[in-house]
Parts: sequence; C-alpha cells; structure tokens
Amino acid sequence: MGFFDFGTIFFLVAAVVIFFQLRNVLGRRTGSERPPFDPYSAGRTRDDTQKPENVVSLPRKRAPGEPAIDAYAAIDAFAKPDTDLNKGLRAIKDNDPAFDPKTFVDGAKMAYEMIVMAYADGDRKTLKNLLSREVYDGFVAAIGDREAKSEKIQSSFVGIDKADIVSAEM
Repeated sequence: MGFFDFGTIFFLVAAVVIFFQLRNVLGRRTGSERPPFDPYSAGRTRDDTQKPENVVSLPRKRAPGEPAIDAYAAIDAFAKPDTDLNKGLRAIKDNDPAFDPKTFVDGAKMAYEMIVMAYADGDRKTLKNLLSREVYDGFVAAIGDREAKSEKIQSSFVGIDKADIVSAEM
C-alpha cells in the first residue's frame, strides 16, 4: 500500500476540511454588500433615508414671497445693529443667503495660514489658487528674489489670536 501512506492521507484530509470550510464561508451574505443590480429600477431614485455621511446639504434658496426666519440674527450677533458694518453685512447677506460672518472669518483664518505657509515653502501652485493675479505676482517676485539669494525660510505657524471684519460693503 505504497499509494496510501500517512502523508498522502493527511494532506487529503486537510484538503477536504479546507474545502468544506471555504464552501461554508464563501458566498455567505454578511449585510455589508450592495444589493444586486436591478435593470428595471434604473429610473427610480435612491431612498432618501440612506444619505451618505460625507454629503453636506446646502441651504435651500428662499421663494420670493417667503419671509426670512432670523436671516440677520447671525449678523446682529456679530455686529451691532444700525452700524455701517451691520448694514454692509446685511447687503452681502441679501445677495448671498448662505453668507455667515463667523464662517467667513474662520475661512479667512484658514486661507491666511495657507498663504503664509505656502509663501514660506515657496509653493507657487497653492498661492496661485488662493491669490488674485496682482498679489500672486508680488509673492512670486519675492519668492524668486529669495531663491536667487539662496535664502530659505524656516517657519512654524502658531495661530491667529483675533480676526474680525472691520468693514463690509457690496
């Protein structure tokens, strides 16, 4: 019985056990897979209750006759009513209903940090995306002068203590 030695039988049993284990596991639904494609439901939309987590819903536009509910509350909290700043911010809000002064200031802080760090690193591509053409040309000239002199900037941005809107107009 040279054909059925211990090694052959051992590997045969191991192969059968592995085969049955894989057969039990593979093809089993765990609940994380997508539903199968249904060609007849192509015209239907997805269920609105299953919103992805990375989608930010934008504020909807008001109808022409619809009253604004606390439309200026954020502006009044940011700038005293009946001041030039408040009037300017209200004019901006009238043209852009999604405008929020606090969000604007937070975005300005982030943009300032990005500009300062891009200038220090000599990152012209980032500066081009963030600056107007005239300002960008000034930054590129300064970076070019610095590179021509073989100077380097070592910087570390700590933060901005205070940022405010001091004037606003439309």
